[in-house]
Amino acid sequence: MTSLQGNPLNFNKNLSFNFEGGNLSSDSGLLLVRSFIEKLGLRPLLETSFNDSIDRQHSYSSIVEQLIYTTIAGYHCDDDSDSLRYDPVFTGILGKDALASQPTISRFVNSLDETAIEAFNRLVEILFEKGNQPKETKQIVLDLDSTLFNTFGKQEGSAFNFHYSSNGYHPLMLFNGLNGDLMKVELRSGSVYTSKNIKDFLEPVLKWLKGKYPNAYLLVRADSGFATPELYNLCQEYDVEFLIRLKANATLKKHSQEAVNAFMDTYGSDYTRQHVMYDEFLYQAKSWKAPLRVICRVERAAGELLPRATFIVTTLAAEAKLVVKAYNKRGNMENFIKETKLDFSMRSASHSSFMANAVKGLIKALAYNIINIMKRVALPRDRQSCRMLSIRTDLIKIACRAVTSARRTVFKLCSSSPFKELFSQAMRRIELLQFA
Repeated sequence: MTSLQGNPLNFNKNLSFNFEGGNLSSDSGLLLVRSFIEKLGLRPLLETSFNDSIDRQHSYSSIVEQLIYTTIAGYHCDDDSDSLRYDPVFTGILGKDALASQPTISRFVNSLDETAIEAFNRLVEILFEKGNQPKETKQIVLDLDSTLFNTFGKQEGSAFNFHYSSNGYHPLMLFNGLNGDLMKVELRSGSVYTSKNIKDFLEPVLKWLKGKYPNAYLLVRADSGFATPELYNLCQEYDVEFLIRLKANATLKKHSQEAVNAFMDTYGSDYTRQHVMYDEFLYQAKSWKAPLRVICRVERAAGELLPRATFIVTTLAAEAKLVVKAYNKRGNMENFIKETKLDFSMRSASHSSFMANAVKGLIKALAYNIINIMKRVALPRDRQSCRMLSIRTDLIKIACRAVTSARRTVFKLCSSSPFKELFSQAMRRIELLQFA
C-alpha cells in the first residue's frame, strides 16, 4: 500500500495523491442513459432480437448493450472493456459482476451474419418509431449521402476511394433531415460509386414508412451523386417527392443561358455585393422517362467576375427560391455525419472482417440514435443541439463513488459537478416519459 506521504506533489509538498479512493467511476452519467433506455424498452427488444440458443455467461444481447454504453461513454476500442471490467457503474447498469472481455466481444461480432444485420436494421427502425411517434409525425425528410469510413491494413472490402483519396469503406447513410435521427446505414466496399444499389437500399425504407406513417409527407433529398433515373423512378413509384442536385452539363448550361444573360443585364456592373437570380425549365435527359422540373440558381458573390449556375431537379411545386432554400438545408446532414463519425467513432472500422465492421457500425448507430432522441425529450432546449462530445463532457463524465450495503448500492456523484441541476432535471424528465 502506498502511503499518503509517499506521493507528494512537487508544486506543493502539503498535497499528495494515491489510488486508494475506493470503488469509484468516472462515468456515472451512464445512469441517466440507462434510465432512458429503460423507458425506451430497449433491453427486451435486444433479448428478442438476439436470443441465444446456448447458455452463455455473456449473452449476445448483453454484449450489444455493453457496447452501446461503452460507445456513449467514449470507449471505442474493444480493449477498453478489459480496463472497465469491474467499473461499478458499468457493472451496475448491466447487472453483471464483470463486463465481457475483448476476446468475448471479438468472438461475438465475428460470429454474426446477414440475419443479425436485418435484426439491427429493424432495431434502428423501432428506435426511429419511438422517437418519431407515427400519430404525431407529419413530415419526414430523407437525406441521403455517402461518406468514408477509414480502414488500415488488408481489411475485407476495403478499397481506395478516389473522391476521398483514401482507403476505406464507402457506406450509404440515411437521416431524417428534420431532427438528425439515423434511419439506415449500409457498409459498402470503398470503391463503389455513390448511388450504387440505391434502390435496394431505399425501397425497404419507403415501404416501411408508407406502412407506418401513412399520413406523413415524405421528401427525398440528395446531392448530385444520387441524380439517377433509378432514384427518380423509385420516388415516383411510391409517390414520394424528391429534391436532388444535378451536375452541370452542356444541355443544362444551354437551358440556363437566358437566365445568365438576364443576370448580367441586371447586375453585371455591380461587383460589390452578392446577387442571386432564379429560373426554371423542363428538362429530360436521354435516360429519363419523362421531363422533370429543374430549378436554376444563378449566383455571383461579392468580388467575383462571373456568375455560376446550380441546378436542382424536383417534383416540388413550390416557387424556385423556396425549392433552393429547402435543398440548402441538406447541409445539416454533414453535421449529423460528422457527429456519428467523430463522437461515436463510426469512421473507425478496425476488424478484419467486413461483416464484423458492419455489425459494429450498426451498434454505434443504435448508440447515436439513443442519444439523439434523449437530447430531444430529456434535455432543455438550449442543450438539444449539442454534440455528443459536449454531452459526454458535461453529463457522462461525472465522478461517483459506489457505496454498497447489505441490500443496496448508492452511487454518490461528485458534489462539485457544475451540471448537477441539469443532470437532475434530465432524470426527472426521463421518469415522466412514456413511449408507445
